[in-house]
Amino acid sequence: MDYKVILALVVALDVMAPAQTGTVTDAHGAIVEVNQRSGWYGIVPDDDRETRYAPDRLPDEFKKDGVRVVFSGRVGTVDPNVRTWGIPLTVTAIRLEP
Repeated sequence: MDYKVILALVVALDVMAPAQTGTVTDAHGAIVEVNQRSGWYGIVPDDDRETRYAPDRLPDEFKKDGVRVVFSGRVGTVDPNVRTWGIPLTVTAIRLEP
């Protein structure tokens, strides 16, 4: 097989790969109400106000717009062909900000 073809395949697969995953540890942020009817809430971290996390679960005590929290979790991936409100986040810890 021609090396140029292999290189083109590697580049194409890299471009199609979803965003990197990672972890968030003890990040400070605010709860935002995304959809009042469905009771859907997100988290916007203080260190990057352009980022929005879509938590997999959120205890009822945190489901209030503007509540300040400290949270940790595993960041999921978003398929590049899918439009979502936020980056999936599997919450591993969350508490009210002191």
